[in-house]
Amino acid sequence: MKIMKSKHYLINTDMELLSTLFGQLKEEGITEFEQLIQKIKGLGLNDFNDLFKYLSGANCPENIAIISEDLLERLRMASFDRDDVLTSSNEVGMYLTNKLANRKQEELWAFYIDNSNHIIAEKCLFRGTLDKSVAHPREIFRWAVIYPCAGIFVVHNHPSGNLIPSQSDLELTKMLQKASEMMHVDFLDHFIVGKGRYLSMREHQLF
Repeated sequence: MKIMKSKHYLINTDMELLSTLFGQLKEEGITEFEQLIQKIKGLGLNDFNDLFKYLSGANCPENIAIISEDLLERLRMASFDRDDVLTSSNEVGMYLTNKLANRKQEELWAFYIDNSNHIIAEKCLFRGTLDKSVAHPREIFRWAVIYPCAGIFVVHNHPSGNLIPSQSDLELTKMLQKASEMMHVDFLDHFIVGKGRYLSMREHQLF
């Protein structure tokens, strides 16, 4: 029996692992995501159970099987903890002011936190002029279900520096408050930031 040496054990970083996997897929003629989808469909893989059976079966190329198993192990070991722990509206306001500094157009971000006030995810959901018809709560709370989280707060910027909430800002905030009650996810605050300053709607009792 011929024993083959594998570079699998020489991989030191996550990026090297991914680069090796992409290189092996390229050898199989897969250079675009759409080609990978077609390959998966052609193999009759309909869910992750099918994928695991294929990777551990005789029909999967050995090099891809080895690297895929290592990749899955890396994913299982990945930590979702975030270093940021925000304990007051002032800390949040300063954090958000720095994050959205010098943005040229309006952006709406949602931040998802756990019971210990760790930020477990942050998403830029909308860009451009925001109103209640565009920035719909379903997009914001969809990610709250995916993670899942204990609470959320949102922020959007006013590039002009004027922090006075518009009528659309107030209506969106009320919609988010109602949605949070139905979803049983705490809606903590809606911030407006601009030119180094911030406004907390909760501090100003605007909802």
